[in-house]
Amino acid sequence: VTVSPWLPGQLYVVSDSPRTIISSLPPSHKSSVKDYNRISDEERVAVEHSTIKFPNPSWVRVKSGMYKGVIGYVFDPDQSDLFVDVLVAVREFPYPMPSGSEALLDRSRLPKDKEVTDIIRNGEVIGCSYKGQRYYGGLLLKKFHRHQLELVTCPHADNIRLHLQSGFDIFFVKKSIVAFSMQFLRAGDAVRIITGSVPSEIGTVDVERVFWVGDAVRVVAGSYLGLEGHVIQMDKEIFCVCQGVSMEEVNVLRSY
Repeated sequence: VTVSPWLPGQLYVVSDSPRTIISSLPPSHKSSVKDYNRISDEERVAVEHSTIKFPNPSWVRVKSGMYKGVIGYVFDPDQSDLFVDVLVAVREFPYPMPSGSEALLDRSRLPKDKEVTDIIRNGEVIGCSYKGQRYYGGLLLKKFHRHQLELVTCPHADNIRLHLQSGFDIFFVKKSIVAFSMQFLRAGDAVRIITGSVPSEIGTVDVERVFWVGDAVRVVAGSYLGLEGHVIQMDKEIFCVCQGVSMEEVNVLRSY
């Protein structure tokens, strides 16, 4: 659904019929539809090309198809047509994998021949190409129609864990994970200013939660989601947490 430049004050909707449109609306909105106007193919192309581009980079959710529900990384600065290049975890593998698998491409399982070529940027190998598919850090570069995508401002850390493992644009991925963890800040939590205005000035700042050995914590993402315990050892990126009941010691990412 987009605002139509051809019909000021109205919406442009892609649908097979007016009945489909009205059936998709909540009861409170059905009475607001007064009329339907079918536009020409020429007008349709103009409306679709007027669609706002997704930020590059940014996160999007796939709404339909084999990759429905997947969170992807927009890797398309041009977006010159109705299709957008997105990096996603692989679901269609060029080698045998269990049904329903989602993972990074394992390049070691590809043939050692000329079918596999390196993708090089600034003199560094950042991916490979194989049988017409391109992979960056093990992530698949796939085209999606923009109507299949919706922007995600702050994805759950679990949904981008494979992007983190890939090492591709690690700065942006880690920044997104930190933004996710910031949702759990509460009044009274100790924080450290990373960037932004100096203390006592009004402005925007980036902060990070400050932890200490002995702090009571709860894991909010990853394989230990929901675990509660105390921090017994800290590294720059990894915390060792002692579970309160079983006394089991586990390692979790700081941002989790």
